[in-house]
Parts: sequence; C-alpha cells; structure tokens
Amino acid sequence: MADAEAAKPWRTRAVRLYTALKGGFVGRCTARAFEIQITDRMLALAAQAFLALLPLVIVVAAAAPDSVTDGLVDVLRKHVGLSGGSTTQNIEVIAEATDEAGVTVVGSLLVLLAATSFSRALQRVYERAWRLPPGGLRSAWRPLAWIIGVLVYFVVLALTFKVSLGGVPWTLTRSLITAAGSLVLWSWTPFVLLSGRVRWRALWPTALATSCGTVLLGAFSAEYVPHLLTTNERRYGTLGVAFAIESWLVVLFAVVVAATVVGTVLVETPGRVGVWARGTPMPEGWRRIPRREARARGGRSRNTGDKPGGDGGGDDDGIRPT
Repeated sequence: MADAEAAKPWRTRAVRLYTALKGGFVGRCTARAFEIQITDRMLALAAQAFLALLPLVIVVAAAAPDSVTDGLVDVLRKHVGLSGGSTTQNIEVIAEATDEAGVTVVGSLLVLLAATSFSRALQRVYERAWRLPPGGLRSAWRPLAWIIGVLVYFVVLALTFKVSLGGVPWTLTRSLITAAGSLVLWSWTPFVLLSGRVRWRALWPTALATSCGTVLLGAFSAEYVPHLLTTNERRYGTLGVAFAIESWLVVLFAVVVAATVVGTVLVETPGRVGVWARGTPMPEGWRRIPRREARARGGRSRNTGDKPGGDGGGDDDGIRPT
C-alpha cells in the first residue's frame, strides 16, 4: 500500500506532462502530422517528383537556349549536389540527345500534363494541412498554372546563375536572390494551390519555414550529396544514382510537409503568436473568401471567419482587414 501511495504522485506528474505536451505546440504539430499522414505524403511527393518533374526539366533543358540549360545544370549542382563524377555529364548528354531527337509540341504538352500529378499531390497536402475541402472543378487549372510558374521560376534562377561572374559579391548576391526567390515561391505556392482560400498574411509562417528549410537543405546537399552520388554510382551504376536522388527527394519533401504543418499550427495557435501570424485576433481570421465566392454571397467578403449568414462588409477582395 505504501508503495502504491508513493507511486501516485509520479503517475500524476506523468499524466500532467503528457497533457501539457499534447496540448502544446509540439504536440499539436505532431497530431497534425499524423492527421495528414506525413510519411505517405512525403513518399508520394518524392516519387511523383522523380517520375513527373525530372522529365519536364529535361524537356525544358532541351528546348531552352544553351545559357538556360547551363544555368539549370548549375542549379542542380548547387541545390541537389549533382557535381563531380559522370552524373552531371549524363544529364547533359540526355538533354543533348533530346534536343537532337526533337521536342514536339504534343510531347511537351503530354509531359507538362503528366507533371501536374505532382502539383495535385502537393495541393492535397496543403488542403489536408489547412483542413479545407477540395477546390473542385473551378480550381482544376491551378495545378497546371503552378507547374508553369515553377518552370518560369527555375528559368529565371538559371539565368541568374549563368550571369553570375564569380567572386564574393556575386556569390552573396546570388545567395540573396535564391533566398528571396525561395520565399516568394513558397508564399505563392500554397496561395495558388489552395485557390486563394487562405490569406497571404497567414501563409508567411509556412513560407518562411519552408524557405529556410529548403535553403539549409540545399547548402547541406552541396556538401554531402556529391559524395553519396559518387559512391552509389561506383557501386551500383545508374540505378544507385536514381536511388540517391530519390532519397534526397524524400528528405526534401519531408522538410516541405513538416514546414507546412508547423506554419499551419502556428497560425491556429491561440495567444499573441497566433494573433501575429493571422493578423487578427479572430481564430478563423486566416480564412479568405475568393472574389468569385464573395460575389456569390452578395459581397459579404470581410466576414471570412463566420458563416454566410453573419454580417459582412462590402470589400470584394476577399481579405479580412488586419
């Protein structure tokens, strides 16, 4: 009996600690990660990026001018770590072979449409993280628009890498442009794929977390991945290189999905941090009603956190005032 009585305080403390962790920020992030099935999501994104995006990059490299192609290879070297060995040479040879064979309009469109399978998978991740229903047929064009926007982003980034002449000033400038471009990309990505149903202000924490995570991963990859690729290529040939790239993609999208979870939970956090992230003290203040839906509701677009029957304002931009 004495031992049982002595054990009760420890059990009580353990229960209190578990309750605190479960209700805290880390606990809520963990629960949201399990809710969206983070393991399945990052594996699916990695597989679809490998099967859908890489052929699109090859087509763009084959159809683009030499300056853009060289810049894309430089981007792969810096962010993926494809430097040294014959891996980069193989990519260049594939692009040259595709260029010599010719890239037809129909083939390019098929590759582009196939790449939308990746953007649709990423769209489902954002919708689950924000607990939003699918956008429907009206938003069916957004995955394709996102793919085109990402291609433009990489072409601009490739040209930036190409015109950099070297030296510390150019290296610093290129790093700043890369970081700023990454922040813009990961702010624009969820806004487009979520059909504009989340305010820009509420997407900043996700964009900042994703941008920092991907930039740090790119710096780490530039140091570690070349050795991994060289080792796998020497041991297993081209198949080993494919496994290494697929593993890198899994890590990349683990960072992307985890940053999405952290940003989403941060916006929903009560207290000053959540108010700052949302830009409003209202718990549902992160919601945004797109213009088309606002017009269908009779212009009640300010009251984005309430039901359609609530009081609304006349601002048709769908953004709740801060």
